[in-house]
Amino acid sequence: MNLKRKATPTKFYVILLIIAAALLMFIGSISFRQIIELRDSADSIAHTLEVEKEINNLFFIHSRMESSELKNLLRKDTLSYSTTFNKFIKSADSSLINLKLLVNDNPVQQTHIKRITELQVDLVNALNKISKSPQTRLKFSLKEKNKLDEVATIMDKLTERKNLMIEKEEMLLKERRANYQSQALLTPYMILILGVFALFIFIVAFIKINSERENRTKAEAFLASVMANTENIINYYEPIFNDNNEIIDFKLVYANERNRIDFNLDPEKIMGKLISEVLPFTKLNGEYDKLAESFNEKKVVKLNRQVALEDNKIWLESIVRPLSNGILVVAKNTTFEKESVARLNDLNLKLQDQFKELQDTESFLQSIFTSTNNVIAHYLPIKDKNGTIIDFSIAFTNEVIKDATGDIPDEIKGKKVSEVYPYLMKNGVFDTMVETITTGKTLKIERDYDLMGVQKVFLSTATKVNNGVTLTSRENTIERQAEKQMTSLNENLKIQNSILKDAEKMAQIGSFRLGSSKEKSTISENFYHLLGLETNTLDITHESYKKFIHPVDLENYEFELEISERTKKDFNFLYRVITSKKKVRHFQTSGHITDNILLGVVQDVTAIIKNEQKLKEKNEELKRSNAELESFNRVASHDLQEPIRKIQMFISRIEDADFDQLSERSKSYFEKIITSSERMRMLIKYLLSYSRINKTSNDFVNLNLGDIIHKVQEDLEARIKESNVSIIVDDLPNVVAIPFQMEQLFNNIISNAIKYGNTEDPKIIIECKKLKKNQIKQNFVKKYKTYYRISIIDNGIGFDQEHSEKIFELFQRLHQKNEYSGTGIGLAICKKIVQNHKGHIAAKSIPNKGTTFNVYLPA
Repeated sequence: MNLKRKATPTKFYVILLIIAAALLMFIGSISFRQIIELRDSADSIAHTLEVEKEINNLFFIHSRMESSELKNLLRKDTLSYSTTFNKFIKSADSSLINLKLLVNDNPVQQTHIKRITELQVDLVNALNKISKSPQTRLKFSLKEKNKLDEVATIMDKLTERKNLMIEKEEMLLKERRANYQSQALLTPYMILILGVFALFIFIVAFIKINSERENRTKAEAFLASVMANTENIINYYEPIFNDNNEIIDFKLVYANERNRIDFNLDPEKIMGKLISEVLPFTKLNGEYDKLAESFNEKKVVKLNRQVALEDNKIWLESIVRPLSNGILVVAKNTTFEKESVARLNDLNLKLQDQFKELQDTESFLQSIFTSTNNVIAHYLPIKDKNGTIIDFSIAFTNEVIKDATGDIPDEIKGKKVSEVYPYLMKNGVFDTMVETITTGKTLKIERDYDLMGVQKVFLSTATKVNNGVTLTSRENTIERQAEKQMTSLNENLKIQNSILKDAEKMAQIGSFRLGSSKEKSTISENFYHLLGLETNTLDITHESYKKFIHPVDLENYEFELEISERTKKDFNFLYRVITSKKKVRHFQTSGHITDNILLGVVQDVTAIIKNEQKLKEKNEELKRSNAELESFNRVASHDLQEPIRKIQMFISRIEDADFDQLSERSKSYFEKIITSSERMRMLIKYLLSYSRINKTSNDFVNLNLGDIIHKVQEDLEARIKESNVSIIVDDLPNVVAIPFQMEQLFNNIISNAIKYGNTEDPKIIIECKKLKKNQIKQNFVKKYKTYYRISIIDNGIGFDQEHSEKIFELFQRLHQKNEYSGTGIGLAICKKIVQNHKGHIAAKSIPNKGTTFNVYLPA
């Protein structure tokens, strides 16, 4: 500001003006500095709240990471790695970066951030371990429980660090607020002093104060935004006193938007009201006393409790601290975390119960395995690429095997039967095990063995269990009298395996124990379903069950049981039942009778019987088709060929006797007759060959294709020399095929290559390449993993590619009879041969450039 001096100022006014200007500048500078410090204090408070918000956000992400993985564990879905979990990791990393920037000027908080970063890495690793646990579990192993404990420990450490950081920020907030208040206290005195000079510095002060006011408004707006967007409920209460200066209630002075989300309360409407009206739960369980205690004693109070709202109950974790003339309450809704912990505890209790049941079952089975004198072993089938069982691997055998064969269970576990017990592959036991797997029937076999130099007799019972076969063997040499006991043990094991619910549902099987009374009778849950009943809706006895048996089959049912009881042998027969829904079903039952009680299993074989009927009809149809084909073969082989032979015979006689006497035109006609009759003979021959291709399906042998090509070259030696064609043959593999069909296949293709070859420099190349089925672009059913592609390449006249499918059809020719000889059947025969060998044939050609025939055969 510029001041105009008077024209003739006195010394006094000059000195006074100088003093006034100096004093004004001094006071103005002090006031300006205080306003700046006041703004900095407000910014510091806002910065502290922003740090607290980021801290809460980071630890909320940690909690969500933990609860997300625990929820996956509850759903038994820990095999899949959650995409949401990866997003949480990214969010947590981003929050850590923001937090590092916010506390960059605070070494103590930087130390906490460093430790939190390490703990966060530990937390992610621990949760990853949980996510890689097996999908289906009935119990948690000690190692898996340690994983859960590790997560809990890390979360406790993180929470401890969180509390330390928040306490540090609260101390900073308190210090900055005190600094803010001290600055604000001096400002009115400065303004009062400046009032003396208001007229002199009004304009300058107004501009400066207005600028600071705008900055303060922005800071307050930022603070309000932080308060509105935080995940915590932030309320500020002021106490209400009675005449004795005792706190009787609190007035809600400030409430952020989180009240609307968690309490369903409009912040604008509840501000100014008493908390006993808007938050009545504060009057319960001594919470009100805690609020008063925080205000009176000026100390921080923590609350962790469940509160009741209008519609539901929620868990709140609150921090109450005195602030100015009231108390600041920062609360977090921890309902989700509490409920997750509760659900996890319930799950742990259920798993403990299931674990105990599993232990009891394992103990029971172990006691059977250790107490029995029988050799009990479980085998898993080993199949070749065609699905045929070629061996078994030993999955389990009990300790009794030591006394029987001298083998140690742990040493033979996982080995092949053909290696450990090669004699089982020859004495019929292997075939019995295969039959058990294939048919599902329980079979018995008794064999002599030379074990450790001693001749022993073992009676073995093979039972299909899941995908394997359990072989229970007992020595029958001395202990013949123990046969009944052994049979009972085998039946008990059979029943125990049969009544498994999942297996019954899958195989349409039910187990039963039927006696004369309800107490002596029981059937499995799936047996009820097979009868069209809900579980336990019928008091089942043998007599009540017989009411379901079809009246026509009842007499035979009782007859079969009578024979079984009289002969003491297992029964196994088929009968029909009428379900509660009036549907007729076919049951196959097997079992035995003990003390007038029926023990056994039934299987609903209705679908099998229907399929067998359909198969029978298809077989009849196939027989008729084969009979027609046989009839055709007889006609083709005799009735059709005989006239042709006679025609050719008489043609030959005429040609020998009278051919020279014929006119030139007659000779021409005679030549056409000879050609046509020979073509007819070849046509009949090829048709007969075509019809007989499938008749030798059992003649497959392992042969070398190189030998086949060599033999074909010998057969075509005259034509090869006549056409001067060069044939280049690659190394060809061994395949399982029918020899004469392979010869006919390559004979036809090479003959075609010679017939339609290049007249100048004819060349044929035969090469082979092994391909995986996904490398083959040709469209056909690929049942095998790998195929050999045998390519026959020539440089002949070729043809248009549009005819590449047509040439494999019967009687299809691309040239006139007078151009090239042939019947139009050769390539059709090739196609049928290749199909008979589960392969494929295709052709690629370019006119005047040559043709490639690709034959695909299983490797």
